[in-house]
Amino acid sequence: MQGNQTPAEELMGFKNPQYDQAAKNILSEKPVAAYLLKGVVPEFKNASLKDIAENYIEGDIQVGSVPVNPGKTNTVARPKKIKGLRNEIGFPGEGWNTFDVIFHAVTPETGERIRLIINFEAQKTFSESTLKYILMKRAVFYGSRLISAQKETEFSGSDYSEVKKVYTIWICMESPTDKSIINHYRMTEHHLVGKYKEPQENYDLLNIVMVYLAPGPVRNRMLSMLQVIFQETNKSAEEKKKILKKKFDIEVTAEMEEELRTMCNLSEGIYERGMAQGITQEKENVIKSLWEKGMDVDFIKDVTKWTEEQILRVVGKTKS
Repeated sequence: MQGNQTPAEELMGFKNPQYDQAAKNILSEKPVAAYLLKGVVPEFKNASLKDIAENYIEGDIQVGSVPVNPGKTNTVARPKKIKGLRNEIGFPGEGWNTFDVIFHAVTPETGERIRLIINFEAQKTFSESTLKYILMKRAVFYGSRLISAQKETEFSGSDYSEVKKVYTIWICMESPTDKSIINHYRMTEHHLVGKYKEPQENYDLLNIVMVYLAPGPVRNRMLSMLQVIFQETNKSAEEKKKILKKKFDIEVTAEMEEELRTMCNLSEGIYERGMAQGITQEKENVIKSLWEKGMDVDFIKDVTKWTEEQILRVVGKTKS
C-alpha cells in the first residue's frame, strides 16, 4: 500500500490494459469523436455530426502512438499531408507517456481553414490521492506539449504566426460532485493599464476541456452517449450497440462492438463502481465521526479530500 491509500483506493488505482485500450479505441471511432467535438468545441457547435465525422476530422486518428515527451512528439519527417502528430511525452531516462487519442480537425468556417489539433484522454479518476498528482496540471502540460510540438511540423523556424489552436479533452469516469460536469479552460485577456484589444485568435490557442461523468439522467446528448458506453455496466455490448444506433444514430462497427464486448466482459466498470461505493461509504463514516467530534469543514476536507459540498451533504444526512 502506498502513502495513505486505503486497500480500496489501492485497488481502484489498478489499471487493466485491455480495458484501457478498448476505451481509447472507442473514443477514436469517428462518430464518437464527432459527438465530442460538437459537444465541447465551439467551432463545431453548428456543424452536423455527419459532416464532422466525414469532412472535418482530417487524416488518421492515432491511438496511443504519439509521444508526449519533449523531443519525441514531432521527430518524424513532415509528410506532404499531415495525418496527425506522433503521440508521446517525457524526458530521457524517465520513460515515455503517449497521448491516448490524437488527430487534426479542420473547422467548418468559411474563409481561411484553421487546423485544430485535438487530443482526447480517457481518465478513470481525478483523485490526487490515487493519481499522486493533480490531474488539471497534467492536462495543462499535455496542452502545452501540443503547442510546443508544432515547431517543425505545423511551422518552421520562427514563423510563430502559424501556431495552431489545440484542444485537450479529458473524459473522467467519475465526478467531483454527484452530477456530470463539463468545464472549459482557455486563455483570456485582462486590461491592467489602458485598453488595447488583441485579436482573440492570436492568443486563444490552448484549450482544456474536462468532462466528468456521474450516474443519473442528463439532458446533454454527448454526456448521455458517454454514459451508455462507459457507465451502464448492466448492459451487454449488443444492448449498447442497439442504443447507440437508435438513440444516437451511431453505426457500431464490428471493431467497436468487439471493444464494447471487451469492456463488458472485463466487468471493470462494475468492479470499480463497487469499489467506489465502498470508498464512499468509508469516507461518509469518517466525515460523520469527525463532525460529531466537533471538527470543522476545512479539517474534514484535508482528511477526506472531499469538497465542502459533499461533506455538508453527508452532515445533513447525519443531522436528519
